Amino acid sequence: MLFFLSAILCGCAETEQPYVGYIVVERAVVDAAANSTTTITADTDISSPILLEVDEDGADWCTVSSNGKNITVTATQANTETTFRIAKVYIRCGYRETEFTVLQKYDGQTTLEYDWTKWTATGSDVQENDGGGYSSLFTEDRGKFWHSNYSNSAPCPHWLLIDMKEELSCIMFRIARRGAGVNNYPSVKKLDIYASTDNENFTKVGGFVFALPWTAPDGTVVNGNSPLVPPYEEVTLTEPVTARYIKLVIEETNNTTGVAQVAYFKAYGEI
Repeated sequence: MLFFLSAILCGCAETEQPYVGYIVVERAVVDAAANSTTTITADTDISSPILLEVDEDGADWCTVSSNGKNITVTATQANTETTFRIAKVYIRCGYRETEFTVLQKYDGQTTLEYDWTKWTATGSDVQENDGGGYSSLFTEDRGKFWHSNYSNSAPCPHWLLIDMKEELSCIMFRIARRGAGVNNYPSVKKLDIYASTDNENFTKVGGFVFALPWTAPDGTVVNGNSPLVPPYEEVTLTEPVTARYIKLVIEETNNTTGVAQVAYFKAYGEI
């Protein structure tokens, strides 16, 4: 492994360190097939050669090389799994060190799920003692969910505001239903999705309607909680939208009480 410098001129104060330039390299994406190749260009003001090394931990499926500012990545093996895989590449250019990731898609993949670990949510109302509250929107466990407030009979519309902490280019959203045992809960009848960069000006970008009674693909008529109800709804946009804030507005429910649940919220970008 390359051993990169961790400091310039040890013992010198930070203000005394000379300017050493910059280098920024964006993520590289290669197709699922073996021998797939892509070339990315480093953004740098350093004239020194770019030195590269793939992390030794589980990344024997790709190779990297540089020619000036151009970095070529090759997938030496096909990705036959049903999920993408990631390799980390270390860079040294002059005295500057950084890293970037290589993503190899799985066959047919067109979108990539954004990391939700730092996202937060608020809303119009919540039943804190049922489902887990707002933080449940960012977990795969559909047994945990946001539940509208029924103690005070909060009416529709209910809304959830998700802060993704940075502006992201989104092409698809996934909104999951509450799950309990084998059943999925189709409480949400009509949901609209709004996007904003400043938390003030919102534009409607999509939504869905799931009305009961609903006929499943096998012809069964469903009129309540059922394993035949899809576990989530996917809303795909015709064009990507740049947003930091996403507002989910539940306009109608499939019940007379107006209560609703949402298990999780995911956003995806194009790759």
